[in-house]
Amino acid sequence: MQKKTSSAAYALIVALMLGTSACATPTSSGGEGDNVASGQLPSASDLTPVDTAKVKKSLVVGVDNPHYVFSEDIVVAQKKGYFKQAGIENVSIKVLDEPLPGLIGGSLDLAAADTDAIFSAAGKSRSDLRYLGVNFGQEFIGLGVRAGIDTTDDLKGKTISAGQANSRTDFNLRQLLAENKVDLDDVKVVNTGGTANNRLSAVLAGTVDGASLQIRHSKYLEDVGGKFLLEKTRAVPQSGWATDRLLKESPETVAAFLKAVLRARAYIVDPSHKDEVIGLMKAVKYEIPAEYAAAYAKENAPGYHTVDAGFEVADMDKFVADSIKFKTAPPGTEWRELTDLVPLWRAQKELGIPLRPAPADLS
Repeated sequence: MQKKTSSAAYALIVALMLGTSACATPTSSGGEGDNVASGQLPSASDLTPVDTAKVKKSLVVGVDNPHYVFSEDIVVAQKKGYFKQAGIENVSIKVLDEPLPGLIGGSLDLAAADTDAIFSAAGKSRSDLRYLGVNFGQEFIGLGVRAGIDTTDDLKGKTISAGQANSRTDFNLRQLLAENKVDLDDVKVVNTGGTANNRLSAVLAGTVDGASLQIRHSKYLEDVGGKFLLEKTRAVPQSGWATDRLLKESPETVAAFLKAVLRARAYIVDPSHKDEVIGLMKAVKYEIPAEYAAAYAKENAPGYHTVDAGFEVADMDKFVADSIKFKTAPPGTEWRELTDLVPLWRAQKELGIPLRPAPADLS
């Protein structure tokens, strides 16, 4: 499981990431093709600082969700000058339902997408698509309910939307109910398509009594007398960064991008920066209603919006096994063969934070 960062340790990490680069002087750069199953894993002394003279100046990045938290790392890195300090002049964002085809086709340089979608696309396409690191390293599982449902006993005879049948969302909600001793025969669990926002609308309209919802929906529920009746958060590397041909054409650019993004993330997860970050996002036309802003601290907690973009190997092993079970990743998916962590390790080292996962953990 992901280790919980103490307040003191987290403060040190943020200070290091927001300050100047670490002064270590390693001897060689990460080379192309260093996936974590290649037998070419580097030691910490092999990881060089970014050479800004070799960095691509302009990038186009795809993001698979219009919610502002999926783009804020890029916007903040741009506005705070972190990209420029890493040698990148401009990063354009394209919000797309499915950014990975564009990444494989070459219209995008990097993309943020669901981890299982990245592994699935990489395996099926036989391309050079590689997973680079985590965006959100925890998974929130919550049953949001309408007014009048105050205990699990009140769920008897009620209708709950669990998302698409046989999906991870469906499984997680049913497991959450069972863990809280709710007899599934006593409730009507219905499976619907659409997004979590669609499920929220159904709860607010009274079409269903409860649903599997997200952190950002809490204030909407509270405003109509509802709440999250059941909830939990667990370590799951649910989404991350990927790239394709850029890794071979300019590995310096990939490391530079991740370095800037991690600096931005350290700034974002500090709750004292909430108003500034939301202001920056609104200035570039992201819609952030008060209800979403109210969820800022939880959605940008350093464990949830993973501050180092790393993960625990056991968590990734389990996630991929679950993805195969839910058929969101093909049978036989070997995530180590589809992952290149050298750019992340270079960024982590230059920012003075521990390498996670450590190369030794992947041998």
